[in-house]
Amino acid sequence: MDGDGIDVATEAGAQRVPAQPNQRRGRPPRAGLASARREHFTQAAYSVFAEYSYEDAQVSEIARRAGVGQATLYRYVDGKRELLDLVVDWCAERVFAAIDVDEILDGADADGPDAPQAMITDLGDRLYALIDEEPNLLRILAVQAGAVDRELRYRVSGLYSAVNGLIIRALSRAAERGWIDADAQHLELIAHLLPSLSMPGFILALSGDQDQEVTRAEYVACAAQLSRYGLLGAGRREVE
Repeated sequence: MDGDGIDVATEAGAQRVPAQPNQRRGRPPRAGLASARREHFTQAAYSVFAEYSYEDAQVSEIARRAGVGQATLYRYVDGKRELLDLVVDWCAERVFAAIDVDEILDGADADGPDAPQAMITDLGDRLYALIDEEPNLLRILAVQAGAVDRELRYRVSGLYSAVNGLIIRALSRAAERGWIDADAQHLELIAHLLPSLSMPGFILALSGDQDQEVTRAEYVACAAQLSRYGLLGAGRREVE
């Protein structure tokens, strides 16, 4: 008889039974395995890029730290460039998680005159906590990602723009609650200026022995007061 299958003898005569497709041997594929593997490789790449420049970082070292061979790694990523993309994306996610606008606004006292200062202080504490948890994040975003190629520099610039958008959103919400007195144009300008206050704090965090808890608290308090009475203009009537 024609066709794929085998002949089986029955009382009615020989009948054709369709051939069964070849069954794959081994364990069935686990749902989410590829995503979990890529996340694992991202963490290994993060540690390597924190120690080596992009040119000096070796895929073999990333695979070694991930505990796999290079062939296994290349089954899930195209190479070193994609790994750096994954690392930058992961760093961006951590920054956005730290700058949670809703939590920062909800944590401030809406009825108190110190609400703007409390908001800035909370933001400073969150950024310091992020640096403590991931001290290499700044190096990768500020140095590593910006030195590879134009495309990645655009991505990092996009991250800064997104952070700026979050700050504008926070300032707009604060203005709606009456914490600060500024129009939309001034809020956008202030949003560009506020991040500059964080740079000395970031440098302090990377300075080793000079990065002390008391020094951090003094810096955050100073930045919060400068923001409140200077950039944000809150409390001017109190001073006058």
